[in-house]
Amino acid sequence: MAERGSEIRMRKVTIQDIAAQMGLSRNTVAKALSGGLVSPQTRQAVVQKAWQMGYAKLDENLVEEVKNYNRKINTGTILVLFNHMQSMFWTRALAGISSAVNDEGYRMQLHVVDENDKDGSETLRLIANDVKGIIFLCIFPVKFVKGVSRAKLPMTFFNTPVNAQEYIELGDIMNMEGFYSMNRITNYIIKEKECERLAYIGYAEGSRMIQARYLGFLNACNYNKIQLDAKMQYTNPGAQDCFSYAVVEEIVNNMPYIPDAIVCEDDDVAKNVSLALLQRDAQAVKNTVITGFNNTLESDFFKNDIVTVDVRIEEMGRRLVKSVVDRVNNPTMDLAFHTLATYPRF
Repeated sequence: MAERGSEIRMRKVTIQDIAAQMGLSRNTVAKALSGGLVSPQTRQAVVQKAWQMGYAKLDENLVEEVKNYNRKINTGTILVLFNHMQSMFWTRALAGISSAVNDEGYRMQLHVVDENDKDGSETLRLIANDVKGIIFLCIFPVKFVKGVSRAKLPMTFFNTPVNAQEYIELGDIMNMEGFYSMNRITNYIIKEKECERLAYIGYAEGSRMIQARYLGFLNACNYNKIQLDAKMQYTNPGAQDCFSYAVVEEIVNNMPYIPDAIVCEDDDVAKNVSLALLQRDAQAVKNTVITGFNNTLESDFFKNDIVTVDVRIEEMGRRLVKSVVDRVNNPTMDLAFHTLATYPRF
């Protein structure tokens, strides 16, 4: 179960309050909380809600009974498919997933997909009989995803390619809001920091989520009548699939001039920009505004004034688990897009 909320309440939570929250009758809730005749699933849901709302009369023995039942019926594995781990973002996401999987009574299996497994055949062979659902934590080619879908297991995707309509027929999709957050950051550096010459570094066609950030940037520039220099818009990393330090260093060294601000797709790129800019011109790194996304900057990082966007990464991991577990329990539910809120930090 999730951690119980604060015990300090403006008023006591009643059975009627719980019933209203769940859309159940007061009688059903009362039976569930007193050991009466209701289905195990109903008792589990009611006790969970009572716990979350801080119902003072909740029998702790009943809580333990529901926990044990939950573990018993849900024993199985959630498979997490991944293809890289060189970022604090992914470390925190996996921490959230691991915690939520444990809370739900499942086990987590992390599988780093071999880049040669083009059609998912190797991954399919690794799927054990007790796997109940699959989380795709990174973007994979549609051919691979379709191959894995032959296992006919509930699937949830974090992010998708820009042009991958097939994804929406295979599972739930979870994204982080990017358009409005990047729009606000860009407005901030234009109006408050008085930046006029802007560069952008981010793989705009790499994923639906990153594309939304770039569109938010463009929208703010257009609104503020900023004329962008096409030579300073770096939206494709070329042969590589990400803006690694080597790629960013080459970009920064070859910039025809140092702009007022460099807007980056995320904090990893922003840190690479800051390091590369320091190597090119130590004074420029102090004067150039750099923005990122995800709020994964170390507190002692020398460029500690990078403007970023706070993302509840661990919560995102938990929501991925909730999505796939909901589909395990309710396989006929409509497929859904989920967009999680993000919070610009100025």
